[in-house]
Amino acid sequence: MEPASLVASEHALTEHIRGERVRFVFIQSALPIVFSPVAAVILSFTLWGTVDHATLTRWAAGLIALGLMRIGTNIGFARAVAGEREIRRWERIFIASIMLVDLWWGFGALLLLPDNAMIVDAVVFAFVMLMAGGHTASYSAHPFTVVAGVLCLTVPITVKFGLQPDTFHRAMAFVAVMYVAASLRSIRTLGYFFGRTYRLAHELKHETARAEELARTDFLTGLANRRAFYEQGERELQSLVHGARPAAVAMFDIDHFKSINDRFGHAGGDAAIRALADAIRAHLRASDIAGRLGGEEFALLLPDASLEAARAVAERIRAAAESLLVEHEGQRIRFTTSGGVAALGDDATLDAWIARADAALYQAKQGGRNHVVAAA
Repeated sequence: MEPASLVASEHALTEHIRGERVRFVFIQSALPIVFSPVAAVILSFTLWGTVDHATLTRWAAGLIALGLMRIGTNIGFARAVAGEREIRRWERIFIASIMLVDLWWGFGALLLLPDNAMIVDAVVFAFVMLMAGGHTASYSAHPFTVVAGVLCLTVPITVKFGLQPDTFHRAMAFVAVMYVAASLRSIRTLGYFFGRTYRLAHELKHETARAEELARTDFLTGLANRRAFYEQGERELQSLVHGARPAAVAMFDIDHFKSINDRFGHAGGDAAIRALADAIRAHLRASDIAGRLGGEEFALLLPDASLEAARAVAERIRAAAESLLVEHEGQRIRFTTSGGVAALGDDATLDAWIARADAALYQAKQGGRNHVVAAA
């Protein structure tokens, strides 16, 4: 693969992983969206007899409003069209909404701390750390969100408690610092393994698709192999019969192929086969199906083509092959082809259809080669 292609492939994979991270955290955010205002309401009722009612009400109402806003962003993301630019935009929206909630909890919690009430301080601290723990568990797929969110939640109360002169508050500050340190370490590991898992899954999917494609592609010519041609042909035949549409099959064979192998070796014969495949490919429409059935034999299925139209295509391919000059190890190989064409008939089976085209090809061989015969 060329360096530019490698860069493009790596960029596509990176963006795919980014998209999966964003989708994952949006899915995971459903519970935290509800949990945050519920926890705020529970904490407000718990502190109702200790903290100013107006402060508690405004603080809880703000978190409820933010929760409703986040529900709206989740609905918007679910309806959005996937794409690199859209994913990046929704990622920014998601991070911004999370930061608003975390800052509201982190700094708002300071307003709920009355003077000289260690029990209240401990309760508020427990709720803040609970939010930080839930944050880490819910958004572990997106390390930046976790790191920024945990810091927004814990730094304000940690700093406030760390500056207090008593051992009780300093102990809680120490617990918060240790939690943040452990959280940052674990989230780095979880983020790495999340990205690695998606990378491996993507690579496995890519390699599986590639293996399936190789199993259906002729290694020498890049056209469909016999199995793939018959599979595609059977599907196309059903569509043609159902829609009562015309179609034709053309068969091609390199004339005197054995003499090419004898004179130029099997590598020379392979070069001739590739050259004929290229000539066939050059005359394909998007709807046509071409395949190498084996050896020097090729088949071409032409949907929505009359017998005369298919014969004209086959004749152009024959003429193109006749004009080819194949360079191989300093030698020049020339060859001709014969063709047989058959229109879709009442037999309506792919084997019978191909057999009629093959019989016409045999007539072309018997008639002197290097021309095309249409089945009657």
